[in-house]
Amino acid sequence: MEQGPDGESEVQHQEDLQARVILSLDIFQTVRQNQAQHGLRHNDFKRYRQYCARKLQRTRKALKLTHGRGKFQARKLEADMVSDSKHLTLPLMNAERAWSLGKELEAQKQEEMSSHRRQHQVRRFSKAAQWSADLARLAAVKGDSRTHLEAEAYAAGLAGLALQTKGKDLATAVAKYQRAETILQHLSEVGSYEQQNACRQQLEETQGSLRFVKYELGRKGQEEMVSAPQVDDIQAKLDSLQAEQPPVDKSSGTTSLTWRGITYSVRNQRVQANLQQVADLSQQQQDCMQTDPATHEAGQHDGLIAALNDTKASLGSILKAAPGGSDMAGADREDLEQLERAVRGRLLEVQILKLSAQCRAAQSQFEAYLDVASTTVKPKEQSNKAETLVRLHDSMVNAAEALGRLAGEELRGAQAEHLEEEAAARATDSKAGRCFYVAHAYLTIGKQLEAHALFGRAAAHAKQAVRQHQDCVQVDEQAVQRLQLLEQQAAAWQCVAHAESIATEQESQEGIAQATGNLSLQHKPAEQHKQQQFMLDHLNQWVSFVGPSGKDARFTPIPPALQQVAVRPFMLDNALNYLAAPSIDHRVAKKEQPKSAFAKLFTWNKK
Repeated sequence: MEQGPDGESEVQHQEDLQARVILSLDIFQTVRQNQAQHGLRHNDFKRYRQYCARKLQRTRKALKLTHGRGKFQARKLEADMVSDSKHLTLPLMNAERAWSLGKELEAQKQEEMSSHRRQHQVRRFSKAAQWSADLARLAAVKGDSRTHLEAEAYAAGLAGLALQTKGKDLATAVAKYQRAETILQHLSEVGSYEQQNACRQQLEETQGSLRFVKYELGRKGQEEMVSAPQVDDIQAKLDSLQAEQPPVDKSSGTTSLTWRGITYSVRNQRVQANLQQVADLSQQQQDCMQTDPATHEAGQHDGLIAALNDTKASLGSILKAAPGGSDMAGADREDLEQLERAVRGRLLEVQILKLSAQCRAAQSQFEAYLDVASTTVKPKEQSNKAETLVRLHDSMVNAAEALGRLAGEELRGAQAEHLEEEAAARATDSKAGRCFYVAHAYLTIGKQLEAHALFGRAAAHAKQAVRQHQDCVQVDEQAVQRLQLLEQQAAAWQCVAHAESIATEQESQEGIAQATGNLSLQHKPAEQHKQQQFMLDHLNQWVSFVGPSGKDARFTPIPPALQQVAVRPFMLDNALNYLAAPSIDHRVAKKEQPKSAFAKLFTWNKK
């Protein structure tokens, strides 16, 4: 059977496609793993640079791409020579070696950084950008869609770093960083968990560098030079990569946990079972909140808290059974630690929601106790209600501070910053409520001055919490309105405490004046007790000085009347120095004079 020219060209095209080798290399995952295992965990850039040099030498020997023996003959890697993913590691390791040397020079003290070393650092970063561009060129021809996109993001990030280090053309550096950010945002949403995690970490570093360069442009007044990122040349690959993402199979159970926009993979079956229970309870809570909000507010968090505690215990037992020196891979252990931190954060958030619901229920009861028309409420019962709210707000403060410590010490990136801001706002919010109800407790037991100070403190905390909530990325409008109302109530109750303290002070002054008004230094018993007669003054009379049923007894005046006390004449004391006392020498025993040795010799037996 004969074929025409069109048929021959089609067959030739299919043969070319079959002959073309499609390579795959997880660039960011490989780089992260190498950096973590060879020094960068301790910021040892020299050790990492030496590893990159050894890796390059081994790879070139394995691929038979050495630069000759004796005389150096550079062999440039072309696209038609690439047949294995190891070929792509050559420009990658060259870029990493140049980058690590630049970071090593940057880590030196500023005083020791001479102009020569500064220029050396700039050249190394520029060389790293050149090698990364070669990697992107080779990946575009021989790599699959993900490899090409990762290489483009890697090259754009290093190009932006080189321009940033030079300090010139910062607008182009912003464009490079924005291009890398756009690609990494798409890559962090598709692929396996390890690929997403590596891209997400790289995205956080890129966003930090982008914010710094934008700040430098703003300080120079060149914000208008920033343009939108240019990704038109790779938009088709971004769309195709998104379409190639396989659908999630929900029949196998819960294999991941999503917290704060980050998805954590779960491989342990026990933990998967616990997380499946957590997901079911969370869905039940959402359905309950939509159908019956009152029931949800009454408290449906105990089951979810118990499930999260079980998940936390399971993860803790797995990590305890596999210490740092065990056979567990470093990446697997790091994944488990990240998952455990996410579970702890989720648990603290649910505890805060539970305490908030309990506070709202107790607050409605306390407001009923504050009703002026209610006359059956005792002050002690009102104080107990205030103390209950104080304990609840104190628990909320502790949970919010624990969440802030988790975000500040164990998490990183933009999500950690946002979580830390929200936790600080929640903690200040709870402190405002705690001060408000402690002030009510003091006001109930009659300590108006302490209550006045605490109401002022509550108003200050509420004002600060409003500012913190407004500074968050997602503003909680309900919390802002509630805090503004709390600030107004605290100011009003502060005026009440002030008025009651003035009234109490005035009553005490009137009582003191009434009690001490009849006191006098003059002895006027007839005027002081003209209306009353006391038993001690009329002992010779048969008159009752006790009122009915033992009341109004009049035995003696209290305080007793002042009486004059006779003192000895002061003239005698002055004349005492001039009086002569009689002699009593004749009554004092006389001491015998000691005898001489000669007298003792002849009178020793005459005693």
